[in-house]
Amino acid sequence: MPSMRARLLNAFLRVTTKSMWKPDLDIAKVRAHAARMDARIARKPLPVAVEHLEIAGVPATWIGEPSLSERGTLLYLHGGAWSIHLPGVYRKFATILSGLTGMRVLLPDYRLAPEYPFPAAIDDCLNVYGWLVEKGYAHRPLVVAGDSAGGSLTLVTLMQARDAMLPMPDCAVLLSPSTDLTISGPSWSYNAEADPIFSPSAKDLLRPIYCPDQDVANPLLSPLFGNWAGLPPLLFHAGSTEVLLDDSVRAQDRASQAGVQAEIEVWRDVPHVFQVFTWLPESKLALRRMADFIAARTMRAVDTAEAAMAAGPAAIRPVESVGAQGA
Repeated sequence: MPSMRARLLNAFLRVTTKSMWKPDLDIAKVRAHAARMDARIARKPLPVAVEHLEIAGVPATWIGEPSLSERGTLLYLHGGAWSIHLPGVYRKFATILSGLTGMRVLLPDYRLAPEYPFPAAIDDCLNVYGWLVEKGYAHRPLVVAGDSAGGSLTLVTLMQARDAMLPMPDCAVLLSPSTDLTISGPSWSYNAEADPIFSPSAKDLLRPIYCPDQDVANPLLSPLFGNWAGLPPLLFHAGSTEVLLDDSVRAQDRASQAGVQAEIEVWRDVPHVFQVFTWLPESKLALRRMADFIAARTMRAVDTAEAAMAAGPAAIRPVESVGAQGA
């Protein structure tokens, strides 16, 4: 059973957010609503070092002291339907992630639709990842994570980086990612009423904003249909009542079939990207699980690299795949 806080949050979101998905959706009004919420949530200054910079023309923010980069870097791609950003919320979220992982977190402000439709956000995220590789961050623990639309961008960035023969990060975490803009997942039907955030009409409203007149089966828009081989270990989180549940379930299956070490945890009766609601008991536990996953993969990568350097090329062996793990 979900916590009382989760039940109250679900009820609040059902009234304030689910009702928003109407044919006359005004993205300017949605952004104004998001900005008010962002201002309320992020009133207090962050208790960590914050550095603003520009990477290949993309504004970005470092969260955490520069010295943390020696312990690892977490590139986090925010969600928001490719069209909305809550910078205060995500900086606060990144502060928590930095504390749990011991890593410095990089938050790029990729370009948003409809002003900058597909593929602007994809180009920005790949450029930022390429910059991290160029600057040597891939020689230390490196993780990529994202939620919702940012989860889609995470997967697309990994696939494009692999195709460009860039080194892969040690692992990636996908929080309720969008992986199928063809909307073929059954959960769009069986969770239509249960989802406290999205209504079925949302699927017809978002695509014209982000990718008008595009083939939504394109793996750059629907990474579910892309090539999963060669990706790093993946952890998927999703809520049991989300319309996007099957985007994670099917993606984890595709990854596993391609030989990728992929795990999925489905959390009962929590809203889309519940992890950012950090006052939920479920969020605290999920973030700890996420941090444990990252720690295990980054320490394993360090140990493997040190052993390989000591024993020579013959010591290097592929990591065997593991199956899904439920929560």
